[in-house]
Amino acid sequence: MAEKYDLKFDADEDCNLPYVASLLRIQNRSTDNVLQEEVAKFYTDMADKFDLHPAVEQLTDLKFRIVINTTPDNFVTRLYDQIAQAYHADYYNWYKPSTGFNFDFDKDSRVVIYNLLGSYQKPESLVLTYKQQLSYIKKIVGEQQNERIPDALTNAFKDFRYHLFLGFDFEDWALRLLLDTLYKNVRENVQPYSFTTKGERPAEADTKVFFQGEFGMQFPKDNLETFVDNLVSEYQKLDSPAASSHNQAPRAKVLVLHNETADKDGYELIVKHLRSLPAQFVSLSDALGEGNVQAWLRKTMEECQVVLPLLSPDFYDEAKNPAVPLLAEIAQKNNPRKGFLVMPILLKTIGLDGPLALLPTLRPTDKQPIIGGGKESQYAAEIAEGLKKYIENLSR
Repeated sequence: MAEKYDLKFDADEDCNLPYVASLLRIQNRSTDNVLQEEVAKFYTDMADKFDLHPAVEQLTDLKFRIVINTTPDNFVTRLYDQIAQAYHADYYNWYKPSTGFNFDFDKDSRVVIYNLLGSYQKPESLVLTYKQQLSYIKKIVGEQQNERIPDALTNAFKDFRYHLFLGFDFEDWALRLLLDTLYKNVRENVQPYSFTTKGERPAEADTKVFFQGEFGMQFPKDNLETFVDNLVSEYQKLDSPAASSHNQAPRAKVLVLHNETADKDGYELIVKHLRSLPAQFVSLSDALGEGNVQAWLRKTMEECQVVLPLLSPDFYDEAKNPAVPLLAEIAQKNNPRKGFLVMPILLKTIGLDGPLALLPTLRPTDKQPIIGGGKESQYAAEIAEGLKKYIENLSR
């Protein structure tokens, strides 16, 4: 997702850099450094005096993996701080490009918040004048690897097909070069959409033609506010583990067993890939208020076609996983040809013994743990594909 948002002053003026420069009466300062320092001071002074567009707060409640910020502030990170959600914040410094962006999207589940045009906390990184803009563009589109926007960031775009551009001015010529740089490796694999706020001037017809033809950009008629409201509503439906995606009628019921305290991240990784399946997912959290949890487990297994135990050292902590006393019973029920599949998933490194670990349905097939090997997404996708085929065969 990429976004640009508004600051509000007492005079209800939109905050953009030309207006900031005018407000501070610094257009005629003698050096670029003075301008950068004054703009940085402005953002510091305005830290507690702004009203963000309501949609920005709504969007931080959703689980985006990448947020590209095209203003040099830290207002997005502050919103994540308010909800205690972990993130990785970074920025591009045109004055002294760094190759220090070291982030592993497979191993680290945090959202990445990346300031494309610098950070006010590092004034020399701000892109404010035409001279700075030209230097910035030359570097990000150049051949010098240590000057471009980090490849680790641009390469990650291919893992996320749908990109949202919120509040952008598509008449800005520099945006064409920025998109060309961001999409240099993924142009054929993504679908971008642009939404404008109520009352905002839409892009000109010839501009839309260019961005549609060059980047596949779509310009839906919905305004940003309506789209975000609908997006949040739909996401809340999908966020429930019991919800089946794409509004398909569930063809199977899947029980996921794991240590819900220690292995929460691993569970979310697996379920994120499995939500594309026509299945209803339940876990031990659904047993709250049921009294005898083991009785609930036995009853639930009678209703399920698939059981996924997520194996780790913590999985066998009986205090945190009430299913442990039933593991032998669960393994004995495994009979895929009769419509009951027990597929243990090796989540973390652990000795392969016990009734579950000896089942031939164990995944990954190479018996390597999913977490820690750098192949998290690959393994999860393979598991999802195998389950998809199994569930499809159930209804034949």
